Amino acid sequence: MKHQYFYRIRIFGSPRPFSEVIIIPEIMPSPRGVNIYIDESGDLGFTGELSPYFIIAAIIAQGPEQVQKCRTCMKRTMRKLPKKYKNIAELKYHNTDDTYRRRILEDFSKTEIEIAYVVLRKEQVYDNLRNNRQILYNYLTGSLVANIISKYGFSHEINVIIDKSLDGVSREEFDKYLIYRSLDRDNSYHTGNYQLEVTHVDSKQNLCVQAVDFIAGAIHRHYRGHAPMADHYHIIEGNITVVLDYFKGRQK
Repeated sequence: MKHQYFYRIRIFGSPRPFSEVIIIPEIMPSPRGVNIYIDESGDLGFTGELSPYFIIAAIIAQGPEQVQKCRTCMKRTMRKLPKKYKNIAELKYHNTDDTYRRRILEDFSKTEIEIAYVVLRKEQVYDNLRNNRQILYNYLTGSLVANIISKYGFSHEINVIIDKSLDGVSREEFDKYLIYRSLDRDNSYHTGNYQLEVTHVDSKQNLCVQAVDFIAGAIHRHYRGHAPMADHYHIIEGNITVVLDYFKGRQK
């Protein structure tokens, strides 16, 4: 039986003339579908002063109940923040102290929501790729999404939700590659009929994208080798189902 594959792309907040400019607080998940929220930690620069690692993380929320649990993890901590955080436009791992980082991650670890991530060891990147951020970012994210689809065997709607501000990366090229990598019939990632939708959102308005920022930040800190008391990786380790280590291969 021949499989059928579908995709749609929605871009919110795009400046393009043909796009309607919309700021939405949340993406309404499909009752049958899965939402894959993606964010990164680190950068794709290659000077000596920058981190030797780049992390792209995803949280896999299957259905509206898990999306709501993700949002609740953020809301519960945000309600208890001291006054010094009230004027911060967006709560992120890097601008939050360890008490609240740990609280968010501990709340998240108690849910059924699972985590996937890719780590790039930047010293192993070929010289000819170091000046092409688009190719690197597309490849890493495409590999992550394709491996998630393979791992879970999804056969329904898949919503990939990512911050609209992709630094140095063309949204159009990103979307095209993500669809190609996920839906290419010649690779091994296909498990049945599914519909892929890529949505770019304002992370300030989306609590689940903010949550994956904390996940990515904790993973990045782990690889940078912080002291055990400052390493939050162990808190979320039980939720992690997919790990891609470039260039050591798939770890999970």
